Amino acid sequence: MFVRKQSKTEEDRERELAKARAKQRKKLIKTKYGQRQKKHAKKGIQSCLLAAVSVVLVVMMVMNSFKAKGDISILYGILGLLIPVIAWRGLVYAVRGFNEREKNYITCRIGAGCNGALILCMCAMFIRGLF
Repeated sequence: MFVRKQSKTEEDRERELAKARAKQRKKLIKTKYGQRQKKHAKKGIQSCLLAAVSVVLVVMMVMNSFKAKGDISILYGILGLLIPVIAWRGLVYAVRGFNEREKNYITCRIGAGCNGALILCMCAMFIRGLF
C-alpha cells in the first residue's frame, strides 16, 4: 500500500545535469552572447505611430485636393496646420525614447527621421502656398 520514496540514483542525477546543460546551451544560442534581446522603446513606437498617422493624413489631403482641382474646404486647411503639430509631437517622443535605457532605438530613429521630414515638407508646402 505504501510506496517508499526512492532516493535518486547516480544515473538520474547525471540525466538531470545533462538536461540542464542542454537547456542552458539552447538558451545561449537564441541570444547574442547569452544576453537578453532588447525591446523597442515605447516612446519610439509612439513616434512611429504618429508619423504613420501624419503620412496618411498628408496623402489623403493631397489626393482629395487633386480630385477637387484645388477647390477644397477649410477643413483641409485646418488639417494642414494640424499635421505639423502631430509631427512635432512625434519628434518629441522620438527624442524622449532615446533616454530609455536597455532598449532598441531603431523605432526612435525611424520616428525622428519621418517626423522631421514631415515637418519640413509641410513647412515647404505652406511657404510655397504663400508665394
